[in-house]
Amino acid sequence: MVGALCTLMVALGFGPITAASPITRLTHDGKRKEDLAWSPDGKKLACSYYHQTGRIGIAVLEFDPSAAAWRVLTKDPVERSPSWSPDGKRLVFIHVTQSGTDGELDIHEMAEDGSARKHLVPIPGKSFENFPAWSPDGKSLLFTTTKDKTQEIYQAAPDGGNLRRLTSDPSLKQYPRWSPDGKQIAFNSNRDGNFEIYVMAADGTDVKRLTEHPATDVSPAWSPDGKRMAFVSMRDTNPEIYVVNLDGSGLRNVSDYPGYDFSPAWKPDGRTLTWVSDRDNQYDVYSCSP
Repeated sequence: MVGALCTLMVALGFGPITAASPITRLTHDGKRKEDLAWSPDGKKLACSYYHQTGRIGIAVLEFDPSAAAWRVLTKDPVERSPSWSPDGKRLVFIHVTQSGTDGELDIHEMAEDGSARKHLVPIPGKSFENFPAWSPDGKSLLFTTTKDKTQEIYQAAPDGGNLRRLTSDPSLKQYPRWSPDGKQIAFNSNRDGNFEIYVMAADGTDVKRLTEHPATDVSPAWSPDGKRMAFVSMRDTNPEIYVVNLDGSGLRNVSDYPGYDFSPAWKPDGRTLTWVSDRDNQYDVYSCSP
């Protein structure tokens, strides 16, 4: 019966029917977490971890061998948005300096165990840096900064040298991420009115819009083979995880839950996509094979 129905649907032009991939719960601590980032060897997962009231820190969970609890590596009130170096030995992240109702966001680095902390990409004057990401070759960092009064995407060496502006328009840009081969950059922006996913060449040219929908699309995450993009979309009224091919085809909802699904991150093997969901009334990490 199922086979006949599939044949009929294809004949009518609806395309092949594909079963949804089973969704697996990977963590059970229930604490809110976001900004998932897998180590290059796929054995460790870093995130922004809400470990105490009013405190967000960088935490790492071991998966090989499996550990029972997250290791919180930072102790300052707010530190978030981790990104692994290509050799898996270091993490960059955002350090938030708070002063009353004011503050500052800076890019910091530390060893995988939380030691050897230092400030990277020092930028003179008052600015807010955010969303740092290592380049695939480990020689540069990608990030946003408000040094020009608008939020722009920049590239720089870790010591702040070779600072290069890649975008120039008054829109908001978030989550800039290099493609696995380092030739393209994905990001989300509201340059066309609402937030959509865009892809541009690594030098900031040839900007192309990947998604086009009245709802919000944010948080792009490249598949390890560079052929697909995962992202968060509000097109179903609640945040869901979608995957699309780089040519815009094959769009589908892989989380399919009427709650909150966010922070997509591919495992390095390319077979597994992970994200955070509240589907069991707690914020935990889930996975599927899209």
